[in-house]
Amino acid sequence: MSHVRQQIREAAAIVLTGLAISGSRVFQNRLRPLKDADLPCLLINTDDEDIETIGFTADAPQERRLTLMIRALAKQSLTLDDTLDNMLAEIESALARQTFGGLAKSLLLEKISIEMNDDLEKPVGVASAHYQLTYYTATGNPGTAL
Repeated sequence: MSHVRQQIREAAAIVLTGLAISGSRVFQNRLRPLKDADLPCLLINTDDEDIETIGFTADAPQERRLTLMIRALAKQSLTLDDTLDNMLAEIESALARQTFGGLAKSLLLEKISIEMNDDLEKPVGVASAHYQLTYYTATGNPGTAL
C-alpha cells in the first residue's frame, strides 16, 4: 500500500480536478516541466511533515502534521492578480471541510504567498496555499491512516 502522504496527494488531486479555471490541469509531480498550454494549472505537493509518537508500544499511534501545498500558476497578464485570487477562491472552497475520504483528521489553511516565476517559457504568477493537514498512522505502518 502507498504511503498515506501519497494517498492524500492523490485525493487532493481528485478533489481539485475540474475547477473552473484550472480544469484538468492538476499535477502532482513537482518536477513536471510546464508549457504555456499547461497554464493555468495547479501543482499539488506534500512537503514537510512533523511526527509525534503517542505512547511507548511498538505499534503506538503517530500524529503526523503534514504541509499540503497547492500552487496555482497563471500566465503573466494585466489581470494576473485577479486570476490568482479567483484560483485561490476555488481551491479554498473545494478544500473546505475536506477529509479526503477520512484520511485527514483536520485541514487548515495557514498561509497564502504570491510570487513571480520566470523559469518557464513566459513569466507566470504563483499563488501558494499552505495547508496544515493532521493525520494518524500506527508506528511502522505508514500506509494505513487511523
